[in-house]
Amino acid sequence: MTTQAVTSRDERGQPTLVNGHRTNVNKDNWLGFVGDVVNFTGEVSFKSMLRIDGRFCGNVTSPDGTLIVSTGAQVTKAVIKVAVAKINGTVEGDILASKELVLGRTANVRGHVVAPALVVEEGAQFNGSCRRI
Repeated sequence: MTTQAVTSRDERGQPTLVNGHRTNVNKDNWLGFVGDVVNFTGEVSFKSMLRIDGRFCGNVTSPDGTLIVSTGAQVTKAVIKVAVAKINGTVEGDILASKELVLGRTANVRGHVVAPALVVEEGAQFNGSCRRI
């Protein structure tokens, strides 16, 4: 099964890269979205892409998907197992990214991270352990 590649804008409003191409995507094309005025607790599993703008407490799973934690968002008591994780907010817990983990300039991560590729932008805060797979 293949999934449609989708993009978002970075914190400066610039379109992000997908497969080396800059594109714009409307929020309506997102497959999952946790808004900034909601609190969720529990487990979430998704296939393609999930963006969290609010507060989430619990487990996030997607063997092939991309998780985006936006600036100002908080994910606590987390066990995150995804293909790609792009963190710009706060994450407290463990992150296992099977392809890539990106800590943006506004990221604040506390916990254990495991990934084959780790990108840490200037300004990101990371307190924990890191292991390459």
